[in-house]
Amino acid sequence: MKDFMDFSGALDGEDPTISQGADSFTTGTDYNGDGIMDGEAVYEDLNGDGVFDTITASVDTNGDGIVDFVSVYQDTNGDGFTDYSATLMDVDTNGDGIADSVFFGEDANGDTVFETTQIMDAEEWAMFTGSPDSGYVPVDEGGGFDAGYEQFNPAETDMSQVVGTPVADEQCWDYQGENGPCAIYAQVMAYEGMTGQDIDPQQMIDVATEQGWYDDGTSMEDMDKILNYLGAETEKSFGGDMEDLHNCLENGGRIVVAVDGNEIWYGNTETYAPNDPNHAVEVIGIDYSSPEPMVIINDSGTMDGHAITVPASQFMDAWEDSGYYYVEAYA
Repeated sequence: MKDFMDFSGALDGEDPTISQGADSFTTGTDYNGDGIMDGEAVYEDLNGDGVFDTITASVDTNGDGIVDFVSVYQDTNGDGFTDYSATLMDVDTNGDGIADSVFFGEDANGDTVFETTQIMDAEEWAMFTGSPDSGYVPVDEGGGFDAGYEQFNPAETDMSQVVGTPVADEQCWDYQGENGPCAIYAQVMAYEGMTGQDIDPQQMIDVATEQGWYDDGTSMEDMDKILNYLGAETEKSFGGDMEDLHNCLENGGRIVVAVDGNEIWYGNTETYAPNDPNHAVEVIGIDYSSPEPMVIINDSGTMDGHAITVPASQFMDAWEDSGYYYVEAYA
């Protein structure tokens, strides 16, 4: 079995080893073989087990001193093989010799084939990263979302202190793409978690469009329509609280909430104004094992957004902007 470093294909035979206590290692790299360093490779131990599990390779391909190509390789399950990779690359779409867009490709299952590809102009790139001034950012940080985002790990918690079924429900997570309908994805994920059925989100988008439940957005009033269409029973209300979420999950239900996505993604209530309910996520669990409860969500709006843990206080701040609006669903 090849080790993760060789398998990634990003290191040109380099095989750095992690020193005791180190969690990152950076090397200058001559990617084109001209004797001049034109990039760097950053090796990181993100889970703290003493083994590098993430490599970020940044390259200046045209020698102008500006990075124009970034690839990230990750071994997320520790088996020694790359099982996630993503690439960002400047592209010239009009042939004038000037890069005017960014290509993004994502291989989410490690089969070396991009399942997701996008070409974004400057405006679309700013939306994708969440900041009009953004340059390249590590793809493993969710395309610009808060690097503090952490996924629920059942091996690192007391499962008797967890309500809901986050381990099973995270398997139902799906990425909505650049401007996908988050409320429809949240409803589909909730229904799949309840029933085990595999639902095509695009078919539900078509249904919602035809029925007038989706028109470049979903109103809070219509955040249960796809669940009802699929046969789930729902109740929706303003003024929810943690106890409402707990009771629904404890009774086998699933929850879709309207939040200010910026407060979920960035955890900063002042920088990203206005504070509006602009996003929908599925709540799949609550972990009470730490001093502050952690709300576990499936977020279709960010790459690798399955079973993300959000501190209860941060979640409540984001949820407050919708008047604590939620939909609880039962099969």
